[in-house]
Amino acid sequence: MQINYLDAVSSVLNMMKQPDSACKNIDMHRTCYTTFFKYLMDNDIPFSMDAALDWLEIKKLEISCEACSQYRNALFRLEHYLLFGDIKSPFCRSEDSFFCRSGMSESFFRLTYELEEYYAASQNPGYYHTYSVAIKEFFRLATSLGITEPEAVTIDTLIEYWNTYCKSCSSSGRRQNAVCAMTALMKYLHRRGDVPECYQLVLFGGNAEILPGMRLPKTGVAFHPSVPLEHKAEEYLDALNDWKYMESSKAVYRNDFTWYFMFLELNRLEHSPETVTLWTDMLPDCPDQAKAGNSISARRSHTIRMFGKYLQGTMESNITAGQKRASDQLPSWSKTILDGFIESRRRDGMANNTLTMCRAAGCSFFKYLEDNGIDHPMSITPDVVKAFHNQDVHSTPESKNAYGSKLRQLLRYMAGQDLVLPTLVFAVSAGCAPHRSIVDVLSDDMVKKIYEYREKASTPIELRDTAMVMLGLRMGIRGADILKLQVNDFDWKNKTVSFIQQKTRKAITLPVPTDVGNSVYKYIMDGRPESAAAGNGYIFIRHQAPYIPLKVTTACRGALKRILAEYGFELSAGQGFHMTRKTFATRMLRAGNRLDDISNALGHARQETAEVYLERDEDKMRLCPLEFGGVLS
Repeated sequence: MQINYLDAVSSVLNMMKQPDSACKNIDMHRTCYTTFFKYLMDNDIPFSMDAALDWLEIKKLEISCEACSQYRNALFRLEHYLLFGDIKSPFCRSEDSFFCRSGMSESFFRLTYELEEYYAASQNPGYYHTYSVAIKEFFRLATSLGITEPEAVTIDTLIEYWNTYCKSCSSSGRRQNAVCAMTALMKYLHRRGDVPECYQLVLFGGNAEILPGMRLPKTGVAFHPSVPLEHKAEEYLDALNDWKYMESSKAVYRNDFTWYFMFLELNRLEHSPETVTLWTDMLPDCPDQAKAGNSISARRSHTIRMFGKYLQGTMESNITAGQKRASDQLPSWSKTILDGFIESRRRDGMANNTLTMCRAAGCSFFKYLEDNGIDHPMSITPDVVKAFHNQDVHSTPESKNAYGSKLRQLLRYMAGQDLVLPTLVFAVSAGCAPHRSIVDVLSDDMVKKIYEYREKASTPIELRDTAMVMLGLRMGIRGADILKLQVNDFDWKNKTVSFIQQKTRKAITLPVPTDVGNSVYKYIMDGRPESAAAGNGYIFIRHQAPYIPLKVTTACRGALKRILAEYGFELSAGQGFHMTRKTFATRMLRAGNRLDDISNALGHARQETAEVYLERDEDKMRLCPLEFGGVLS
């Protein structure tokens, strides 16, 4: 120990003699070291920096204040040499500057110098001195908790720092200084690879008060589980560029990741679908509200579930999961039959709406069987089929007949698979007589206001609404077909549009009126945003990220509703965008067009479908009154 001490002293003095050394008071340093060495020899005390500071405390009574200050600097420089191998140490103002009296582990003490050099070289040198007190308090706390290395810091360490130091600060200014200091420190430690990036915001905005409420009764054992996900999260956010997400939206999602990662760190859990569910149930923003009704909670859950799909390589849209079907809850035997039936109808070319009705009818039937203890196809009897059909209530006779037709198709499919008798299909009655009501059309005032709205439309949404409604009102195109229209479907030179109808699968080419063509063209040129890759070519797309095609026909109803609302009109229950198609057909009829021409313009599969519009031609209806001969007699 004595030899080490003497070697260290000799090295310090030699360094002080170098031309580039700023330390010139060599004699005072030599006197200090010699006097201290004699003290060690006389009292048979091994060398340590604690012993040196104890000796200095005794010498205060014998020497002047200036000499005491110089002795302290000499000992401080000696300790610095023993730790770092050089004497480039700052001026020592108190014993707290010594490592041996700092209350920190050696790694944390070394880190204080590293931070000072970092801020001096690449940041404002004043930053470190502004934050140094709060940073050293954190290092002392971590050391007292048994944490000796920066990479061993956990989110619990920061929460404890908040509870023990930040809350004890005498002013809000000091507390804010401590929060900023921890933010800066965690940012630096993340750059070094010691802590996760989310640690930077643990104390920010009072988060340390919220996080304990997100702690699960039983935690895991993963250490820094968010670190492997950080790079993937940034890749995911970059992937949103393909859907033209704005930077402001991505910043919101980045905050969602921060909260999720803090949850993982707090509970030491690896990422998994189960973990996402646990996190969703503990979202902090509105704990008293149902999560499904809270937009922030729903968005955060959606963000992480989308991220999960990205990690699996299945992120093909911004929809995290398909809508759950009632048929998914059926027993395996009936679900297998229903899935096979739907697939056979799909191969027959049925439209999606028809397939949905087939699934709904089959699901209701099999659910009835399950409730009545029937668990095998051969147990289905005519009486069972009749009982189901009689209790299957629908709002209209047409609906009852439609679902009955789908049930017959299901039973025929099952008979074809030798699961039931071929005659079982006759147990489904067809006794519900249909009724027909006069179709709803837009009034002349409504149509007039739609044209007025078209003239003043200027914003992107207004231009999109106008184009949609004009396609329905002036051409009778269904909402589902409008949403599927692409720029290439239009022949601008010949003023026609060609497409395959979603409902009938029938190809159709229609002339495009000038006002409709102008409305569509104006929207494309002045209102339509740049689309994501999935929206390329489609005319009508979302106006918020992701910029992909509109898929729900309620978008067309919303367009009509917004236009009419500008003039005080409201759509009644059951009325929707289809009114524009019915208005188009009615106006063609009143203009003297033949019924088959109207049917062709509407793209009907059968001409009889257009007969429903006859009663709307009031002038011609008055020409064919019926005599009540004998009715009143």
